[in-house]
Amino acid sequence: MKKALFILFTIVSLSVFCQQSVQYSQYSFNNFGYNPAFAGTTKCINFKLGTRMQWMGFEGAPRSSFVSVHSRLGQKKFSGRGGKHAVGLYVEQDEVHLTTRNAFKLGYAYHTKVSMKYTMGLGVFAGLQQYSTDDIFGGENNPDPVLANAAGSVIRYPDIMPGILLYSKKMYWSFSINQLYFKNINLGQEEKQVNQYYFGAGHKSVNGHWTIFKSFLLKQNIMGPPAIDLNMAWVYYGAITMGVGYRVGESIIPQVKLQLGKFGIAYAFDYPLNQLRGNFGHEIMISFSRCKGGGIGDGSPGKDYECPAYN
Repeated sequence: MKKALFILFTIVSLSVFCQQSVQYSQYSFNNFGYNPAFAGTTKCINFKLGTRMQWMGFEGAPRSSFVSVHSRLGQKKFSGRGGKHAVGLYVEQDEVHLTTRNAFKLGYAYHTKVSMKYTMGLGVFAGLQQYSTDDIFGGENNPDPVLANAAGSVIRYPDIMPGILLYSKKMYWSFSINQLYFKNINLGQEEKQVNQYYFGAGHKSVNGHWTIFKSFLLKQNIMGPPAIDLNMAWVYYGAITMGVGYRVGESIIPQVKLQLGKFGIAYAFDYPLNQLRGNFGHEIMISFSRCKGGGIGDGSPGKDYECPAYN
């Protein structure tokens, strides 16, 4: 039954792959990938990489990887009425059996105080995406016209993603639109690309050496029901994070993160609750920053550094 479900998923993916976006269980570790306005919300240059292996045991199951870097520019603190600028780079690859998507995005963000308590960030990604399909069904000799036309296809097109971020020392609200550039995609049959909407929020509270971080991320497009991730994490001394996530109707996700000086390493285990139960998922992410602490959106207590976004 599981094999039949996966074969059906593979065939359907040829027509809807361009409508879907990568989903990471540790979205708070990779918030820059979901919203370019997160660029510059750490004191020092911030480097991250990660990989996600979904539905282990299925040949051709989804595999996703990313590398990102972002940094603020100019002064450390807000002065007068001026804002702060930041730049970044995000590179991602997503493989789903027959299809591979590569994305290369340059990011820019501008942060400005809107009150004594809150700061607003406006950001945009601009770059290029490439979709390609494998030729494993005989190409033009295949009797199925969809598979015959899709075999070996490669398409490239511009990609634009704007985002907005409102935040303080304790909370944030995030909204972004992925795939803003509309284009008809032909991977065996004509499909129109659609927008992906990301809406998230988080709140942290500090109690002694512990920080409790609660967050959610909602992903929506017109092609299907929304995907909702709920997350709660407990951070001890800013060094050890233990958390649990729930992807509504899909999986339970235990998570752990260790901060080892300038390096951080995080792991998440996806336990499916649907018919794919037993085919687990694994996710590993690594970060590097010259400064201690973290940024908004990741649950760090923020006591060990002075973040420009907060001052």
